[in-house]
Amino acid sequence: MPQTHLPSKYITAVCIVLSAVLALLRFDSLQIGTSYDDAHYIILAESLAGGQGYQLINFPRPQIERNFPPGWPLLLAPFTLAFPKNYDALKIVSLILWLASIPLVHKFSSKRIASPHLEILTALVALNPLMIGSSVTVMSESAYLFFTLLALTLFDKSEEGNAGWLICAAVLAFYSQQIRAIGIALTLSLSVVLLLSRRFRDFGVVAVILVIGFAFQAWFNLGNGGSLFSSGYEAQALSGSLVEKAYRFWSNASGYFNEVLAGSLIPAFSARLENTIGFVFPAFNLVVLALVLTGMLTWKPKLEWAQLYLAIYLAGVLTFWNPQVGSVKARFLIPILPFLYLHFLNGLKWLTKGNSRIALGVSAVIAIILIARNLQDWRSPVRLQTTDLSIGASWIAENAPPGAIVMVNEPVPAYAHVKRLTINFPKNDRDLEKYIENQGIDYIVIAPPLQSPRSSKLDKNVAETLAFLRSSPKEYRIVFEDEKNNTSVFEYTGGAK
Repeated sequence: MPQTHLPSKYITAVCIVLSAVLALLRFDSLQIGTSYDDAHYIILAESLAGGQGYQLINFPRPQIERNFPPGWPLLLAPFTLAFPKNYDALKIVSLILWLASIPLVHKFSSKRIASPHLEILTALVALNPLMIGSSVTVMSESAYLFFTLLALTLFDKSEEGNAGWLICAAVLAFYSQQIRAIGIALTLSLSVVLLLSRRFRDFGVVAVILVIGFAFQAWFNLGNGGSLFSSGYEAQALSGSLVEKAYRFWSNASGYFNEVLAGSLIPAFSARLENTIGFVFPAFNLVVLALVLTGMLTWKPKLEWAQLYLAIYLAGVLTFWNPQVGSVKARFLIPILPFLYLHFLNGLKWLTKGNSRIALGVSAVIAIILIARNLQDWRSPVRLQTTDLSIGASWIAENAPPGAIVMVNEPVPAYAHVKRLTINFPKNDRDLEKYIENQGIDYIVIAPPLQSPRSSKLDKNVAETLAFLRSSPKEYRIVFEDEKNNTSVFEYTGGAK
């Protein structure tokens, strides 16, 4: 009997190797800081590692963090201590967690779908360009996915009667929430599924763990002047009337179901191809959505932690994410892509009445598309389309004194490149000269805003600042200039320091 599992294990190993190769090819496809949140995590991790509390220490006057949960920075902190200012080391941590998630996908799914659909599922997840792309950043998606899958897998083992696995699953579920605030969907669904399954003793054990965890979380957040969970996310989730929330749900659902969800599972259409044969895309989108929905409706058993978690997660994103804060993002689907692939394949299996040849044929085409998209990003990385934060900043990192204060229009993302204290441009028409003197600013970086596609056009306030600096050459000496990218660095030489 053990020999029957060898091919599946070999396929999983091959998937891990292929995913690792594609990830290494794309290792530098996205510049540190251009995701914004990655720089945020780096700064918080360095703050924890340096014993400075949980705050943004890139600013001359550190700002206490009240929005981002501490789970991911806490995990990164030892690595920032071991590899100071080496942010590639932090990307490797994310990559390792991603590669470790692949066998967890296989293990978790092995009780839910049979071969060869199980191996197909593992391969599709391992080759997905969104998941591979996030694994080589310092973003939290890979860590959140790993601990979520580990919690769900251990919960399966707890059903064999070992309470220890249930305790581990509950602790991991709570920790997942400390990595990403949406992780509350995991802890909430765990509690609900235990109640509905009449596992009252297990519910009591989990409730004690979660109450202790939430009490510590509240103490930590309130001690920092924040709210119970997250000031920013709570304000976003609780603000607005029921009518506004209904609008959010409809707006987000329209965005996800029109293009994002299908394109995240099977990125078959580029923007250019959509413009050429745009009539095909709606049909393709409907087919993918229909298969996922069919997989959900035909799923057995109905009452399961993973399925309830998926439902609450989707409802949370669609209902509470404010579309005015940002456009519908495929990034929010990354933690649930393995479950969506599972339902996609279950729907395909139901539709074809379990015909494995059809499943293998369809999946082979999808796998080719996934690999092609990864290779496309390798050959034409996103960093070439996004503002280059290192221009000017790298000069400061190499030449400025360690204690220098740098004024930039993106102080958090720029910190990873200037490796000095950063501060924003003055706001509300404050006197620029007094602001520079009062804040002890040594260098000013004049650069276009962080955006994609990149542009050399300066924001209005930055352009006005540039004109002021050029009008006072004795006080503001230009030390670096890149005319092509419209970037320059000025050193402040006048005034009392």
